Amino acid sequence: MQLITHENTVTHPTGTEEIELLTGEQAIDLLSDVLFASEWDALYQSCPWATVFQSRSFVENWYRVYQGVYSPLLVKAAVKGKLTGLLTMAVPLPGQVQSKLRNSSGRIVGAGHFEAEYQVWLAHEHNGSTFIKAALAAVSSRFPSYSVLFRFLPPNTPLQWAKEDPSWKGRCILQSSRRPLMDLKDPEHEKLFRKGEYRNKLNRLKRLGNVSFERITDLERFVSILEEVAVQFDFRQGAMFNKNLFRDNPLKAVFLQAMFRENLLHVTVLKVNEEVKAAIAAVIGKDWVHLGGINVHTPFHASYYSPGFVHFLTLGQQLAQEGTAVFDLTPGGDAYKDRIANKHDHVYELTITGTRAFHTKKVLKKFLHERLITAGLRPMSVELSVRKAVYIIRARLKAIKSRGTLSLLPSLLRDSLHAQPDRFYIIRESSQEAPVAVERDSLEALLSFEAAGGWQTRWEFLGEAMRRLEAGEHCYTWRREGRLLCCAWFSPALGQAGATLRGIYCHPDGRAGLAAFLRAAAGQVAREEGHGQVLALAEGTATRRALEAAGFEEKV
Repeated sequence: MQLITHENTVTHPTGTEEIELLTGEQAIDLLSDVLFASEWDALYQSCPWATVFQSRSFVENWYRVYQGVYSPLLVKAAVKGKLTGLLTMAVPLPGQVQSKLRNSSGRIVGAGHFEAEYQVWLAHEHNGSTFIKAALAAVSSRFPSYSVLFRFLPPNTPLQWAKEDPSWKGRCILQSSRRPLMDLKDPEHEKLFRKGEYRNKLNRLKRLGNVSFERITDLERFVSILEEVAVQFDFRQGAMFNKNLFRDNPLKAVFLQAMFRENLLHVTVLKVNEEVKAAIAAVIGKDWVHLGGINVHTPFHASYYSPGFVHFLTLGQQLAQEGTAVFDLTPGGDAYKDRIANKHDHVYELTITGTRAFHTKKVLKKFLHERLITAGLRPMSVELSVRKAVYIIRARLKAIKSRGTLSLLPSLLRDSLHAQPDRFYIIRESSQEAPVAVERDSLEALLSFEAAGGWQTRWEFLGEAMRRLEAGEHCYTWRREGRLLCCAWFSPALGQAGATLRGIYCHPDGRAGLAAFLRAAAGQVAREEGHGQVLALAEGTATRRALEAAGFEEKV
């Protein structure tokens, strides 16, 4: 394991408490101490604001799985040798792709980082403030220019020191976030499950076939389902946020399996005819279940069937039957969470800044956040829109720089070409076999899209693909050696007089096989949909020529 290159142990006497800071191997060694483990468990159980993300099972497994990505940092307090406070943090190791943090060497994060919804210290009610101030003083002494980030702090966390203590209020930035909850001990919580919208969506799914809801308790079964669900998860994350958490970070699946073994995950799937339509892997806490880990639903016709919505309310019913007090839907400002919540409270992000520049940046971000909320806007949505716009502009400039403006003219003019009358092509002998392996509705194939210097970015491609699938369209794809070469879209609603292919895409490496792909896709559509003829919408000269080479004729 790579270690932080600082001395490993610092001791600070604070009244009757002794503060000790450990990093790297010494922190890992402490985790195997039986007495320390026992006292950690006891402190976790007695701490009024503790969450499962500070439990020994969660933290130890995260440290172990991500040991090549983060170096552990522990600060503990003891009175006469007995543990009275514990802060579990981590320092992202430089050069690690998985962390992807700007200036990551200057930031300290809570143990669990992106996998931990809540990051807070453990202490007793009487020493919650004094411990964290002493712990942060030790951290600042060891890492003077580092900023310390707590993702979300639970409501009961002692925070007056951050607002009033002269030594800290100038460095601390607190940001409040509204948290939606499903309070299952509320006498009227069953009204959530009697909503007409829920019954209507459930009945729609039942018309597709046998609807079943299953809790996964077997590890082998969880691993097999995880492979399928990870593809759905990455597709949705890629379309919405340009992230592929499982593909880019294989350790995520390893950590989820470790949590499952520790009985920290509550995993359920909603199925229709044994096909997974939605899945949630929530984290089990103290009478609470926290949304996290995995929350996904299939994109296919999701706008009509809403499998995710049905899954949430069905899961809420099961958790109530199991005796869970609260289903924590977690902060984020998502509209769908407010639809199924019956209670709200507030949690807090806390940043202890290490430099003046970072402090100014966080103060400005907090100001903008508050102004957006006042204006009735969701800050995360605004931030995402800005980030996506910047990403697309940079990608466009990069494409122009690498290929030149002239080579990109067809893409630049595509919107104006679409404004011209549509040119449809038709093929009637479409059942002939073609030497191209075509897949239908393959999310893995769509995830293998590469921009290849073209005008359309991967973020845009996946976003459009998700919208099409949710609206009920089907995709036909051809890939080779892990790369998407060709793709075409078919919508039953648009093909009433004959099936219609549109939205045809081709990677530069697939141009030679585009005609063969179109013939194969047309043949598959004809067989699956029972149409005697297949139409195709030509969008550009290259597509028109490929359609003609495939045997299509322009429809007059």
